[in-house]
Amino acid sequence: MRGALAQEWVRLRTVRSTWLLSAGSVAVTLLAAVALTLTAGTSTAGRIAATTGSAPAVARGDQESFAAVLAATAQLTPLLMGLLGVFAFGHEYRHGTIRSTLTRVPRRPAVAAAKFIGVALWGAGVGIVCVAASALVLAVIGGGRFAPGVGFTGGATERVAVGTVLYVVLIALLGLGFGWLFRNIPAAVSLLFVLPLVAEPIVRAILSIKALHAVAGIGRFMPFGAGGQLYAYSTRVDPRVPAAFRNDLTPLAGGLTLATVTAVLLVAAFVLFQRRDA
Repeated sequence: MRGALAQEWVRLRTVRSTWLLSAGSVAVTLLAAVALTLTAGTSTAGRIAATTGSAPAVARGDQESFAAVLAATAQLTPLLMGLLGVFAFGHEYRHGTIRSTLTRVPRRPAVAAAKFIGVALWGAGVGIVCVAASALVLAVIGGGRFAPGVGFTGGATERVAVGTVLYVVLIALLGLGFGWLFRNIPAAVSLLFVLPLVAEPIVRAILSIKALHAVAGIGRFMPFGAGGQLYAYSTRVDPRVPAAFRNDLTPLAGGLTLATVTAVLLVAAFVLFQRRDA
């Protein structure tokens, strides 16, 4: 097992895509964090209160908008780390190096465990760095943009920060499962991007049809949308939003939904890995 881990560590830190994806994650996070900080005071709670006439528009950011800056990494980093996961096995099969990998480490469970640990730890590390980058943005340019008393320890802010990192790790492992199961980078990458950006919104739109109103609640269990609850500040939803588009799962329920889907995918990939030829 130690040899498999050492081999995976060498692969991760010597492949150019690892560093490009990691650097891209930090760069995108910084841009998103700056944008969210500069627009502080336009939180969902503030907009709803203003449009319903129950309160004036928020002049400075509240605790929810502060937490949203810390979760800025959830904008794109999960998909970039998902690509990292896809490449863990995808590159091995694309370039034929899986044969030499299994020659050096003939125990397939050890290879699988090393890939899992490597992707999970790297994804967690990048997630932590990105959240720290968002915190740095808040410290540098956030002064005066948030209401008195708003800070790093208010409300559910700490949970949002931790949930953001967990979401990055789970999507990275989901990408690992896609690349491992299909052994084809284009197919795995297509699924990684099409499912959250195209498939889930379409399914939710279909479920919002009046004839399907009775089963519209199924939409909340779409894996990417459900997993997004990990970094949601609250489960409050606008009652005007169609049931199929409501994301009111608790962070625990949403996280378990995504984790379950990821686990099923990884188990299926592992079973096939044991049975298939290299």
